Amino acid sequence: MTIRTALIAGATAAGLAAVINAVLYFALGAGMGFIPDTVLAGPPDNPQPITIVPVLMASIIPSLVGALACWLLLRFKPDGFGIFRIISIVLLLLSFLNPVFMIQGAPVAMIITLNLMHCVVAGALLWSLQRSLTTGATA
Repeated sequence: MTIRTALIAGATAAGLAAVINAVLYFALGAGMGFIPDTVLAGPPDNPQPITIVPVLMASIIPSLVGALACWLLLRFKPDGFGIFRIISIVLLLLSFLNPVFMIQGAPVAMIITLNLMHCVVAGALLWSLQRSLTTGATA
């Protein structure tokens, strides 16, 4: 896998995750009230409600960083993607703790919605990278 292929896979995953998470945000978060404006997140000195902007940023940035991390692993390890997959799943499981412990007073529906969004990002990235590897894309 070339760095260009990794970045294309990361961008594909970022776009897919951003679209799906935007739909989830507007359908469940805002539409059904699962992500209420009254629950604040972020740094303690400047907490804010979760809006579409942080949802999109949390969908795009990890996808691009993850794709670069996968590319690095593939350059130095024969089973780099297998290692990347394991690391991704561990990080996904750890990310489930973030809404629970970092967002004071988060309702269960909000925690589940945010964790679903985490699954979307991880799934989109793993799918996109696997697709790039199995199609032999070297663009």
